Amino acid sequence: MLYKPDWEEAQQRIMAWWEGEMIDRVCLQVTAPLVEPWDAERPSIPEPADLYERWANVDYVMESTADHIRRTFWGGEAFPLFFPNLGPDAFAAFFGGGLRFVDPWTSWVPPLITGWKRAPELKIREDNPWWQLQLRLLREAKARSDGQWITGIPDTHSGGDALAALRGRNELCLDLYDHPQEVKAAMERMVEAVLHAYEVYYEIVEPERYGSSSGWLPAWWPGRANVVQCDVIALISSEMVEEFLLESIIAEARWLDRAIFHLDGPDAVRHLDLLLALPEIQAIQWVPGAGALPMTRWIPLLKRIQAAGKSLHLSVWPHEIRTLLEELKPEGLMLSTHVSSEAEARDLLERVAKWT
Repeated sequence: MLYKPDWEEAQQRIMAWWEGEMIDRVCLQVTAPLVEPWDAERPSIPEPADLYERWANVDYVMESTADHIRRTFWGGEAFPLFFPNLGPDAFAAFFGGGLRFVDPWTSWVPPLITGWKRAPELKIREDNPWWQLQLRLLREAKARSDGQWITGIPDTHSGGDALAALRGRNELCLDLYDHPQEVKAAMERMVEAVLHAYEVYYEIVEPERYGSSSGWLPAWWPGRANVVQCDVIALISSEMVEEFLLESIIAEARWLDRAIFHLDGPDAVRHLDLLLALPEIQAIQWVPGAGALPMTRWIPLLKRIQAAGKSLHLSVWPHEIRTLLEELKPEGLMLSTHVSSEAEARDLLERVAKWT
């Protein structure tokens, strides 16, 4: 890989991580800005005219992301990953919702299901403009990769998250009591939709040749890999998760060769035992959530995940790494961080090898 000369070595460590093992040191994904002498003479990429263009102008997305990849040092198990992205609610928009871009990182869909008697058909239409744009971004990223990056799978906030976006989160929570059969029927359509999307996505990225990874959570596998997410579980009980949402989580993870579950925030922790019991999920990404304690304060929770035999992916501050290595098993542990320079990244890799 052009910007990752040690990619084959990194692949071996990542594959061992998925299996809950370790080759020679803990897995560490460390990135840093890379400044080349000719950067000062390189013309800057023109800023888009508005927020819509920032997201939907395919040429701008390709050029700006490729430029970021070129200007980044990819240390350890970090690797160049192109994220063809329309935001967290893009999947809900494939059913006919109007996608709204809030800022350069977030999108949302105004609720489309205003009542179950008038609910639209929950099926991805091939002529849907957002679906077409998503596929164009994915195809362009793959076509232009030319050995420079792995083309990531788009954000698939499917299942319960997509239904919550289409219905409204408060309304969906009430529907679990007032319209349980309608919700269950809708969740069956959600499963059909995400598996259809996966068939299309993975045909484009060719995992049998290049492997694959979620576009936003760098967890590569030489086959079909992705992050499974269902943030709406933070709003409901484990009994409700088991009755309405668990089957969709299992179906999505089962379709993949490797699945990592995105566990987001303290309110999702009450469902951890339910998730740890699923053999279809090989790893957990724990995110403490906005304003929550630093990663080192969650060590009992992290040990609980490791004790269940799941691998761990953690985004951490550099100063937390040594403490985490003193407390956690290095086998099946992936730490992801960012530092200010290539020299600092290389030094951190050497220190982590000694600490392991």
